[in-house]
Amino acid sequence: MTPKLTFRLYRELPGLLLLSAISFSALAQPPLEDISLDYEKEGIVATINLSGPVHYLRHFPAHRGKTLQIYYDRVQDATFTETWQDNEVRRSPPSPLIPGFTVTTRDQATRPRLVIEFEHAAEFSIAAGSDNRSFLITIRPEKRPAAREQLPSLPMIEPERKPATRANLTPEEVAAEVRINKEARALLVQGRDALAAGKNDDAVGLLNKLLLLPPNEYTQIGQEWVGVARQRAGQIDRAKVEYDLYLKLYPKDAGAERVAQRLLELSGKPGTSPQLTVAGAVQSQKTVITTFGSISSTYYHGNSSISTTNTFNGQTTTSSLSQVDQSMLISTVDASERYRSENNDKRLVFSDVDTRNFLSGQPGQNKVYTAYGEIKGRTSNYLMRVGRQSATGAGVLGRFDGVAASYGAPQELRVNGVAGALSESMQGSKPRFFGASMDKGAFSFYGINQTVEGTLDRRAVGSEFRYFDDKRNAYGLLDYDTYFKAVNAAEFTGTARGISLLPNTTLSILLDHIKTPSLSIRNALNGATTSSIGTLLQTMSVDSLRDLALARTAISNIGQFGITHTLHEKWQIGGDFRLTNTTGLGSSGQTLNPAIDPVTQLPIQCSGTTTPQGCIVAQPPRGLERSMTAQLIGSGLHNPGDVWSGSFTFSSSSYVNGNSIFLYNHTPVGSNWLVDTTLQWSSFKDQFGGATKQIMPLLRGSYRFKQQFTVDTSLGYQKLKFSGPISNSDTSRVFYSLGLRWDF
Repeated sequence: MTPKLTFRLYRELPGLLLLSAISFSALAQPPLEDISLDYEKEGIVATINLSGPVHYLRHFPAHRGKTLQIYYDRVQDATFTETWQDNEVRRSPPSPLIPGFTVTTRDQATRPRLVIEFEHAAEFSIAAGSDNRSFLITIRPEKRPAAREQLPSLPMIEPERKPATRANLTPEEVAAEVRINKEARALLVQGRDALAAGKNDDAVGLLNKLLLLPPNEYTQIGQEWVGVARQRAGQIDRAKVEYDLYLKLYPKDAGAERVAQRLLELSGKPGTSPQLTVAGAVQSQKTVITTFGSISSTYYHGNSSISTTNTFNGQTTTSSLSQVDQSMLISTVDASERYRSENNDKRLVFSDVDTRNFLSGQPGQNKVYTAYGEIKGRTSNYLMRVGRQSATGAGVLGRFDGVAASYGAPQELRVNGVAGALSESMQGSKPRFFGASMDKGAFSFYGINQTVEGTLDRRAVGSEFRYFDDKRNAYGLLDYDTYFKAVNAAEFTGTARGISLLPNTTLSILLDHIKTPSLSIRNALNGATTSSIGTLLQTMSVDSLRDLALARTAISNIGQFGITHTLHEKWQIGGDFRLTNTTGLGSSGQTLNPAIDPVTQLPIQCSGTTTPQGCIVAQPPRGLERSMTAQLIGSGLHNPGDVWSGSFTFSSSSYVNGNSIFLYNHTPVGSNWLVDTTLQWSSFKDQFGGATKQIMPLLRGSYRFKQQFTVDTSLGYQKLKFSGPISNSDTSRVFYSLGLRWDF
């Protein structure tokens, strides 16, 4: 490296370090796609869908708590370079069976995690989703202490009967219905016996298990009985919810008048005619409609002071700068509406982020990240989604505007189709694509064709593998581009917990081989003097353009192994070891009179470029990068619901060596306050002898009132010191935020 270039690097480095410390939430993509609830035999399964692939590391506490934290790493793909938004908050869909909760993204740039805050303590289990971009939280239905009240009269349990004969059912499906009916009736009998014995909390649990089964001959009577059980247990508000749900689902049934009368009595209106309640339900409750979401607005402000000393050719210069580096208002809207009937489940989902930037020369923006409608069959296995949405695999690389549809059961055979245009394209026109895939058991096979400006951009075939059970899950991907005749991505992730030799231990593994950026004809635009593929084709052939795109594509290989061990109900220890290797790039394009490094004899800069393809100088490989992290997590150490975490990371490579410490505390204060405290410290030395030290404390608080409104605020300070052979700098930065969120 020449002295001139070295001096320029050290002169600009303090500013680059400051930019890396500022949270550019306005330019970040929301990582949370949506949250859905499904009723399964084991409990209510909350699926948290993210907008990109992730690798699960660990969660804490293990099984029960008011605050749950899920730690993960992002997996490289075509959208990995997009920054993920920090402090995004999503509210769970409403459910009468489990406590409501919020999901918040924290520390996306350092130790990415999701913080799930329940309304009160819940029992749960956690697993990575089979699609490699979601987490599954199975939440146990609530049990409450019993009370002694008069037991309303209950209908008789009908004898077990076989399901009605239907020509479209296979023998296996008939056998499944018989098994489900038998299990449901047994739960109903047990629930009745528990009520007769005064064991009301047991009755609620048994009847909830019945309602978690697929729809069967005893679902309707179970819905009435669970209301009676909650009424007997003194859970008046929840009994009202159960009775109301019965009227919504079965407004024309003979039992509706009986249930409506109980509901009116619990509402303090005995003797009122129940026909009004039932009649009103006939029109409006034939389809159950649920609307939920949030609207928030947060102001971010930052002020920095930088003092820099540079030495060049024996001369020393000192400069100081104090400025407001951040002043913006970010407003978000997340809204979902669900229409649920006996035959199908429909959803409308919308997410928008609006940024108002108050700094001179920095424009704001408004961006719709999600806007789609979806319909899914409840009696038939079909699904269609239309609009702006995140990719869910099958070779689609990023968020897109289009349509995705599927038909069939994945255990037997499901066919899928997708078509649209990528909405997050960084250069040139938006690529358009169409593709098809087939799912059979644990395997999926796909093919996809993508064009840009009428030119083939990507043509690939691939396969995905998914395995999932109570203790193990695995995901594999192989994507081969037939146009470039190269493997675009090969990936394997997996977790295993509770295995025989290590019953309290979770193991995780990640192996990733990927082109970076993802193989695309648009990679030829890197370093070009144009953003149009059509312009490049005016001066070169299609084959030459493909060779140029390949020359401007590197390869990244990642291997990671993690282990988590539960020491005690309140303590957990974990560690991760990661290896990364990224290849270099050869020089490409055309340049006149390039500057040559006297040591390597390679061009170090482009000058005099006269063609649209421009030039990129040779970039050396990054070598083997190593990092090792140890983490200790505790809960309930001082107050119920508090979480304490400390981690130490050591990293080394050919360019930078260093370590960092991350300390975190989450404490509920009273019933409405939540306080988060973090402290980050790091120290790094680079190959040129420069040393960087940073310390950054941060205090964050939120106050919830009237169950729907939350005030969030934060205050932080950053101290960064850089010492190099020819440059030194001291940076101090104070930043804060203040916001209001309405959950509806």
